[in-house]
Amino acid sequence: MESETKVCQNCKHEFTIEPEDFDFYEKMKVPAPTFCPECRLTKRLAWRNERTLFKRKCDLCQKDKIVMFPQNSFFKVYCYECWWSDNWDAAVYARDYDFSKPFFSQFNELFRAVPRMGIIQQHVNVNSDYTNRASDNKNCYLIFAAADNENCSYGTSFWGAKESMDCYNLHSSELCYECIDVYSSNRLKYSQECVSCSNSAFLINCRNCDSCLGCVNLRNKSYCLFNEQYSKEEYKEKIKDFDLGNTETIGVLRNKLSLIVSQKIVPALVSRHSVKSSGNWLEECKNVSSGFNCKKVEDGKNLFGIMEAKDVMDYTYWGKSSELIYECSSIGYQCSSVYFSNECWDGLTGAEYCVNCHLSSNLFGCVGLRNKHYCIFNKQFTKEEYEKFVSKIKEQMKSMPFKGERGINYSYGDTFPLEFMPFPYNQTIAQEFFSKTKDQAGSLGYAWGEDKQRQYEITLHSDKIPQSIDKADEVITKEIIECNHRGSCGDNCTVAFKITPEEFQFYKKMRIPIPSLCHNCRHFERVKQRNPLKLWHRQCMCDKKHSHHTGKCTNEFETSYAPDRPEIVYCESCYNAEVA
Repeated sequence: MESETKVCQNCKHEFTIEPEDFDFYEKMKVPAPTFCPECRLTKRLAWRNERTLFKRKCDLCQKDKIVMFPQNSFFKVYCYECWWSDNWDAAVYARDYDFSKPFFSQFNELFRAVPRMGIIQQHVNVNSDYTNRASDNKNCYLIFAAADNENCSYGTSFWGAKESMDCYNLHSSELCYECIDVYSSNRLKYSQECVSCSNSAFLINCRNCDSCLGCVNLRNKSYCLFNEQYSKEEYKEKIKDFDLGNTETIGVLRNKLSLIVSQKIVPALVSRHSVKSSGNWLEECKNVSSGFNCKKVEDGKNLFGIMEAKDVMDYTYWGKSSELIYECSSIGYQCSSVYFSNECWDGLTGAEYCVNCHLSSNLFGCVGLRNKHYCIFNKQFTKEEYEKFVSKIKEQMKSMPFKGERGINYSYGDTFPLEFMPFPYNQTIAQEFFSKTKDQAGSLGYAWGEDKQRQYEITLHSDKIPQSIDKADEVITKEIIECNHRGSCGDNCTVAFKITPEEFQFYKKMRIPIPSLCHNCRHFERVKQRNPLKLWHRQCMCDKKHSHHTGKCTNEFETSYAPDRPEIVYCESCYNAEVA
């Protein structure tokens, strides 16, 4: 089949469906999508609230709990313990299917009736109530999409980290601060795209480096300052000129590193042991197209945050031995043949249009079920009845589509209408990667959460924060500190924040100045440092002589560096020839 150009129902822009896409749709027995790839991705991300938490009563046990939904939510919200208990049964909300009404209208009624999972945590989390989408954490605070961490605070995508703070995508590391996409490192600060680095700060794309400062593209080096090699004694003497415990010094070093980066080469994508793949931050992937933050994925397209999966498309978050997943968010742990579903895991198979269903198979349009099979709208059927009804419902969805508020038709093959989103756009990670104003989000059909009026009695204004950690004492843990953005940044600023005693001790131990931004603003500043979840077709900028070319390199690739950016972008071969 040849490629086909379509117009997105949502943004009205044209997009192309490639022949290999049609092959996948045929395998999955689904029609081609009616939203463009970016609108589909944004929609999936808008199903995922990670960082916005509320203190409210559980609607079952009536105890105060930390959850993802405010008290005025339009559905019941159960705390972690209650939702997974035997004190309720989602099958009680079962209902008959009415062929005189659109499928999505009826699903929304069920979706609003079944109690929601208030917080997403798994296994054993000790003293880590203020974490979400997290498992097996101990003494952790405000970390999200995180597992197997200890004594960590303020960050997203922590995996096997210890005593680290204010990081994004930190793996198997200890005593790290303000690091982005860092692996297997120790005592590393203000660094990005680094592996196995220690006792260093302000590193970009370095590997196996120790005791370095302000360096880019280094491999297996020690005692380097701004990419210049020194002896151990020389380095120790020169490093005394840089007080990393002082805010002004940190600012100077950030600016100097930015200048250095603009003059250095960068790889078209960050990829390790991957073949025939495009995107960014890929590890051990094969035949992956437009994949971001993926590990051990084979045969996939339009992915974000997926590990250990095969034959998947339009899929964000999770995986873990899953296959044949299409148009889903937060699906994982041995799931198979799951379409158009969200927040389902632990062996879900053969499911379509489901939310919060687990350890089940052959479900269609179900919410909150566990250990169930052959159910439609939470109602039990025999295998024969189920197969007959599902086939009939799919045909009815095509002949009687749901018409959304903006005139969008939702038929079989479309994901849930924008009007059904459980979270306001600005409280989801969609806002992090595709930032919008209230009007912009509304024009695309998304709801918006209004900031509550915060009446903080600020006791320490941002311009009075000690510039040096040496001049800060523990009394600062009693202060209500003004965020330097003062709520004007559009990054879910909390306006004011506090420093916990544990946090203060970490700053002292690591010689880190007291921050002037709240944890939300610090998070958004980190996200802005990463490349976007978009690709541009470009040619390698190398004009040096390498084994595979003389003159200008002719290799072309897809990269997340836009053509108007200042970086010098090399293909993988040229980059490795220069830095390996």
